Amino acid sequence: MFTFNSDDSVDRHVVCTGIGMVTPLAIGREASWANLLNGDHAARPLRQDEIDHHSQLCDLLRRTPGGAIVDHAAVREAALSCSDSLPTVLLDDPLNSMIVVALVEAMTDAGLGPAELSPQRTGCIIGTSKASLRAMEGVTNAVVRGDIPNSGQWRNGFLSDGPLRAAVAVLGGVSETATPIAACATGLVSVIQAAALIRSGQCDVCVAGSADASLRASVLASFHRLGVTSKNSDPATACRPFDADRDGFVIGEGGAVFVLESAAHAEARGAKAYGKLLAGNWMTDPTGVTQVDTSGAVVADVVKPLVEASNIANAEPGFYCLHGTGTVSNDLAEANGLFTAVGRKVPAYGIKGAIGHLLGAAGSVEFATMLLALRDRTIPATLNLQNIDSKCPVGVSNANVETSADTATKLSLGFGGHVAAVVVSR
Repeated sequence: MFTFNSDDSVDRHVVCTGIGMVTPLAIGREASWANLLNGDHAARPLRQDEIDHHSQLCDLLRRTPGGAIVDHAAVREAALSCSDSLPTVLLDDPLNSMIVVALVEAMTDAGLGPAELSPQRTGCIIGTSKASLRAMEGVTNAVVRGDIPNSGQWRNGFLSDGPLRAAVAVLGGVSETATPIAACATGLVSVIQAAALIRSGQCDVCVAGSADASLRASVLASFHRLGVTSKNSDPATACRPFDADRDGFVIGEGGAVFVLESAAHAEARGAKAYGKLLAGNWMTDPTGVTQVDTSGAVVADVVKPLVEASNIANAEPGFYCLHGTGTVSNDLAEANGLFTAVGRKVPAYGIKGAIGHLLGAAGSVEFATMLLALRDRTIPATLNLQNIDSKCPVGVSNANVETSADTATKLSLGFGGHVAAVVVSR
């Protein structure tokens, strides 16, 4: 857990000065945000050629509710146009191209270029939930054909740091790197680790974020078998966070990248800030690999110290950006945990009804929307919410809500017991 106490040097406080986004709603931060506030739905039926080359998996498409896919061709073109130093083959993989596009947008937003960074004082924390499925499939198919890949192909196919390596290549050199893998909490854990590097004095600037491109037959089949994807026939309305009739989510793709800086570094160059990171925490729910404690005890254990450490315990707690998968157990755990930690229903929202579950990118994309919600003082609607579950004591709404809150908290959960949260102030 990191916090900033009253006796801490403000020089080491962490602010966010840049945001880049690629989502199923749009390529780019402002377009994605505008479409989210407009109530757009990204999930749709999927074609066979969009998820796999195996014709025998056609039946899978009849048993899954579709997905929220990113325009891969458009993202690739955008990545090629903003970086001429990366091999084309690297950007053929949407996992890498999404990170490059989001990174360049975040750096531009922050008013920073690679030449303005000190490699010795710059970090890069880029996570994903797993290695590139397309790369792994390519290696596997090559082996089946008897075409043994070289060592570089093996590495690219079975390690998860491809997006990180793409980001570092764009930045031109950094001193601290990591590829967090924390299932669906990966994006927020990346932010926490980056903030900790700045807080400790190891970095003045740290790029953080995550991407995920898991709309493949293998993942769709696995999640269907786990019973966590919706059985609703309409992909657009299938994911219903906190609704009484929710039955799971649809899978989506996307990514987001942030430029985090020490307050002193940002102030010295006159940079604007979306917000200041007040505290972050990350714990493990031991209930099970895919199960959560629906009482919310672990969620409360993560959130309560942050509320207290952020000096907002006796003030307006702001609003919460929730994980909100639309599964029965996740939504109960979040709602009950927040009620226990804060002592009342809190204003909150979840965006998976709009863009699906982005898995390893969920935390980063949702954190980005929270910063934009603080900026524009607007809490987005929780789409597809018709009848809130009476067992979920949380203040979600199916319409955009104006807010005067100066603080907000992002909560992320992930398979394997990951529970993470970050508090931000304007």
